[in-house]
Amino acid sequence: MNKKIFLFSIITIAALLTLGIFLAAQESTGTSVSVTAPAPIRWYRSNASGLEIELIPSRLAAMRNEYCVSVEVIAPQRLPGIIPRNIVPYYSERYSVEFKVLYENSKEIRRQWIFRDASGLGRLAASGTADFFSSVIRRGNESEDPDEVKGFIEIRNSEGYVTREFQYDEDLSEWDFRYYYKEGFLIRAETWLKEPSSAKGTPQDEEEASAVTDAAVREPVFENLFTDYYRYSRSGSLRAIDRTIHEGGGEKTRVGFPALGPRVTPVHEVATQAGIYTTAYFLGVGNLEGLTISYSLDNRGRILSEISKNEEGKTVGELRNNWSGDRLQDVAWKSGDDDRRIEFEYDKDKNPLIERNYRKGVLERIVTIDGDNEVEDIYMNGVLILRAYWEKGLKISEERVPPGSLPK
Repeated sequence: MNKKIFLFSIITIAALLTLGIFLAAQESTGTSVSVTAPAPIRWYRSNASGLEIELIPSRLAAMRNEYCVSVEVIAPQRLPGIIPRNIVPYYSERYSVEFKVLYENSKEIRRQWIFRDASGLGRLAASGTADFFSSVIRRGNESEDPDEVKGFIEIRNSEGYVTREFQYDEDLSEWDFRYYYKEGFLIRAETWLKEPSSAKGTPQDEEEASAVTDAAVREPVFENLFTDYYRYSRSGSLRAIDRTIHEGGGEKTRVGFPALGPRVTPVHEVATQAGIYTTAYFLGVGNLEGLTISYSLDNRGRILSEISKNEEGKTVGELRNNWSGDRLQDVAWKSGDDDRRIEFEYDKDKNPLIERNYRKGVLERIVTIDGDNEVEDIYMNGVLILRAYWEKGLKISEERVPPGSLPK
């Protein structure tokens, strides 16, 4: 009996000493005695964009689908370096971090981090390929496949509207889209670009070192390429966009406007459409700098006209699109003495079939389309002089047509 009492006393004393040491350690470090287990990874069947369609019980089962995505909540310590560097002004320690990995046929194709506030609203998002989030690659490691180094970072305000968007391209150039709102409507958007750095590698001699030093002095910075101003009807639908093209923006101009859709208004979905012929096509991209191009839209977001004015406010070009249903019927262009019209025909399935080009009312060109094959007829003074055959965008052959005859 005495032995049992003695053994019990020894065990009790050891337990109390262990508990005392543990509590003392917790008190000295200021941490809680409770330990929260990490949340388990959830697996979903998804589509190509990473939308979570169906919860799958296991990784192996999820991988049997063409697309699947894993979702977990992680600690900030697991964030890659490129994210904190770019979001420091917008990041809050109170945000939770959701980490998602998208797979295609069991191969990882994209990673995404979503930062949510206390209400669950996504305030920050970073997405890209796995290699994109390596800071070593972002410094210009040319040994990597450039197609595997791309991504973007998106920042939203408390109402859920995107206010800033960073896009990183394969050539290491960086885009910065900035959005400004008034009473929930997007009123201005700025497009900034930083070209890739030209100073790479280690200089081998004095001449090369001097060249690299000069390049370092001219290290690229963000430059404003164009600014878009948005105008709305009384009902709140987007009806016009005025784009001012700044220095250097002519070579980078595009018809697509960044971040349209719910960032314009939460009510209307804008799907801005344009034809394949634009102001840049007729004027040439080298002549766009300093112009303001006003785009008028219909209630479906399609571009009806593009009116270009120079810095003095003089109209230098006017393009008008004529739509019928979902198809562009013809395009008319007027700039000084340059007067052109382009007509389109479609088959019963609404696929492009024929395109006709006129200048001052005289036929210049006809393109007949049959799947991946095209036949291009060139006219002079209304007379056919040349026929070219194209396949998948490549010219296969061409033949001259003598006056008064037709090619075989």
